[in-house]
Amino acid sequence: MKKVIAFLLTACMLMATATVAFAGDDFDYDNYYRARDPKNGENYVIGYTYYWSTEFITLMNEGVAAEAEKQGVEVLYLDAQNDTAQQLSQVDSLIAQDVDAILVANVDADAIVPAWEAAKEADIPMFFVNMEINTEDPHYYAGPDDVLAGYMEASAGIEKVGKEDGVVCILDGPIGQVPMLERQAGNYKALEENPGWELRAEQTANWERDQAQAVVENWLEAYDDIDLIIGQNDAMGLGAILAIEAKGLVPNEDIVVVGVDAIEDACIAVKEGKQLCTVYQDAGLEGQLGIQICVDTLKGNPPAEYSNRINMTNWFQDNVDELLTTLYAKD
Repeated sequence: MKKVIAFLLTACMLMATATVAFAGDDFDYDNYYRARDPKNGENYVIGYTYYWSTEFITLMNEGVAAEAEKQGVEVLYLDAQNDTAQQLSQVDSLIAQDVDAILVANVDADAIVPAWEAAKEADIPMFFVNMEINTEDPHYYAGPDDVLAGYMEASAGIEKVGKEDGVVCILDGPIGQVPMLERQAGNYKALEENPGWELRAEQTANWERDQAQAVVENWLEAYDDIDLIIGQNDAMGLGAILAIEAKGLVPNEDIVVVGVDAIEDACIAVKEGKQLCTVYQDAGLEGQLGIQICVDTLKGNPPAEYSNRINMTNWFQDNVDELLTTLYAKD
């Protein structure tokens, strides 16, 4: 187990540093990310393709829309529906439309590389948000510190259980996606610090609530000693809660549940004591930052760093009202 954890931590560290490494080719990235005038002579048009309309992406797109209105730019929204081929086709379409820039929340870190190469060939600057790309080429990225998020949720859950020899199960995001790998690395780091804990089961639920519920229902039939379920996002944590309740158990008492993203339903679950905590990944801020980086670069004022990570904070029952009364305040 320790060898697996060490390998995954090393892999994720390499992926995280890839954004500041330069490829061994002669491509002029300074010129690629140069200042440009709007091609239509009036306002910039940014093509934006995102992996899927999840609960998190819905919040992120609100941030995209708010920043686009503030900057006076037009955004073309394209949902890839978690299909890599469709996302590549969408990028091809945006290139054919000769947009000013392309913003991508990719379905898969490796599958998006041909689209990146095509955008470079077409001299259309491409930027990345929320989901990293697996390349050593310099590129601008706005997103979370997912290793930290995974570590924070797992550490909090282990502390809550209060055992030196607990049993944990992990609900993974889509296998191979960078956020899944990085949150997994953070989860594993917390377990490495608590060697008495056993990782009993780990399975993807693809960020989805209903898939997570089905996975956890199966776990609860197979095991009667689970102490902690780690959802690598809140939707999967909420699915775990549904399965726990359906089994006649009390979430966060019989089995502790943690998650990431601070979506509204999860914040409510934390307030009600059903979920221990949620690590706040500010989806709206990510969307805003993605558009801001696009526009600033097009105007000749790119960020000082290629990788731009937002702060992560953990929210519990005693402070989650702050999010519910601000971020999710009702009119």
